[in-house]
Amino acid sequence: MRRIFAGLALICFMAIALAGCAQPDEKPIVTLTDQDGVAETRTVTVGYVNDRLEHMPPSMLPGGEGDEAKLAFLNEIVRKELLVIAGYRLGISEDPRIGDALEHFRGTKAENMLRDEVIVEPSQVTPEEVEEYYSYRDAVFQMREITLPDEESADEAYRRVTEGGEDFAAVAMEMSTAGSATDGGRRSMQSWTDLHPLMRDAVRLTDSGDIVGPLDISGTFYVLEITSKKSPAERMPLEGQHLAGITTECRAFKRDLLEHSVIAGWMEEADITFDPDGMDLAGTRIDERVAELIPPYDGEMTSEIAIQRAKTHIVPQFSEEEAAMDFVTYNIGGEATTWTLGDYAQILTDSPGIETPKQGSALYITDSVQKRVFAMIKEYEIEKRGYHTSREMEDYLAARHEEAIVDLTYDAEIQQKMVEPSGQEVREFFRANRDRFVRAPRATVRQLIVGDEAQANLIRQQIIEGEADFIDMIRTHSIDSWSQSRDGIIENVMQGEGRLSYLQEPAFALPIGELSEPVRAPGGYALVTVLERFEEEQLTFDEVGANVVEHLTAERREARLVEFLDEIRASVDVTIHEENLGLITDPADVGELQQMRMESER
Repeated sequence: MRRIFAGLALICFMAIALAGCAQPDEKPIVTLTDQDGVAETRTVTVGYVNDRLEHMPPSMLPGGEGDEAKLAFLNEIVRKELLVIAGYRLGISEDPRIGDALEHFRGTKAENMLRDEVIVEPSQVTPEEVEEYYSYRDAVFQMREITLPDEESADEAYRRVTEGGEDFAAVAMEMSTAGSATDGGRRSMQSWTDLHPLMRDAVRLTDSGDIVGPLDISGTFYVLEITSKKSPAERMPLEGQHLAGITTECRAFKRDLLEHSVIAGWMEEADITFDPDGMDLAGTRIDERVAELIPPYDGEMTSEIAIQRAKTHIVPQFSEEEAAMDFVTYNIGGEATTWTLGDYAQILTDSPGIETPKQGSALYITDSVQKRVFAMIKEYEIEKRGYHTSREMEDYLAARHEEAIVDLTYDAEIQQKMVEPSGQEVREFFRANRDRFVRAPRATVRQLIVGDEAQANLIRQQIIEGEADFIDMIRTHSIDSWSQSRDGIIENVMQGEGRLSYLQEPAFALPIGELSEPVRAPGGYALVTVLERFEEEQLTFDEVGANVVEHLTAERREARLVEFLDEIRASVDVTIHEENLGLITDPADVGELQQMRMESER
């Protein structure tokens, strides 16, 4: 019996101990109590702080390390919390603008949750998929195309150039609606990665002479002939940073394909069917309305005029009899719905002007309907999964609610109460601080990056001995597509800047025109030559006046913020739970990990 009681006592003791022992993430690190009793006591947990640290860009992390850096970061969180308390005191939490903002956040978050579940998460890749992707990633294609507006004519074109054996160029000249038709459908030479994802998928395993299609890409149909396909003779080893970069590319490609597939599946299930008579009448009435509201324009179409015309609200006008005619039927979640022409007109009335059709052609009408139906499909899928009422959504909106309170409080108490700097103050500051407004020495360089040092040395030797041209070698061998597309030129490399740090030494120490030794660069080794170098320059007031205004404004905002926070802090008890400080991640470690992650993704 004693053993039983002893066992029960031990169990009770453990239960009490566990009940009083919160998980590390749930432990408090800061507590703020409003002495006025308007705002509830606010507790910042270890988990909240560590999450904020993890998602903070390296440039915004506090300097230093250890407890000093942790306390500096906590001070920024306390400032935000004080603004929230101030917002509650001012009644800003009831501002109607917050409700409107939260509805926007709710919709955006729900769409992101849907995309994460049905597209992003399933798009993880295996090592085998990365290897396969890399095998065709760098191919270059020469193709001919037949571009058509509907599937029926595309099927006909495909049959003529395959079963019928007709010359592809001749059929393209006869049928294609693309500008390339006059040249037999010939497209410019393109690398595989420059093609639309659906086109990339269709041609990735083809050979010269193959014909593929018809491909439906956003309602336009393509039939393609591969006239030539060239793969690079050499490839970098798939390892290290290069492997990380290719894996990221492969995952993005798979995600693009899956997104197209999911959307196509949803739209196919919707089975959007138009009544022919309703479609014709809608087109007629839309054209009438366009002629009335958007007169013909014979002059040069500037971007401003084009935008104005695109935003014009076009709503077809129907008689009562016409408005009752069936227009389109679709199915969402097994429930069929029919719109009349009157329903369609009302939908266009409630839509932004830029989303209303500007021509009465079937292409414009079906596009406007498909966009509306697709929006309803997404909402149906979101409701089916319960995203709007999920715990994740509640936590997200709670955070956004407080952010809105902070923004509105800052606007009311800082922005609106700060005195803008006068023109005289701006000029006086510039005259007194000319040394702060200089343009650092800069250089324009040309670079070639290859995968390994041995290859870089070989190319350098060929260039020095006159056996190869530097620009030609960049065009054929550089693995950095960004600079390669500019013949290797990188302008305005500033002395001392962190961008492209590997270029700092050659840019400012190498004699102009001389080719550098191989320089370690992201993903490989660079050969660099300096084309031009510029000395430090004094900037004029006209060049930096706006920056001076911005600087002085920022200073005054900060001064007003400090003053306001001091007023609030005087009536708020702020407690730092230093016993839990050791549970906070060191900001220096976070910065190091962030930097390593950025370098691996480069």
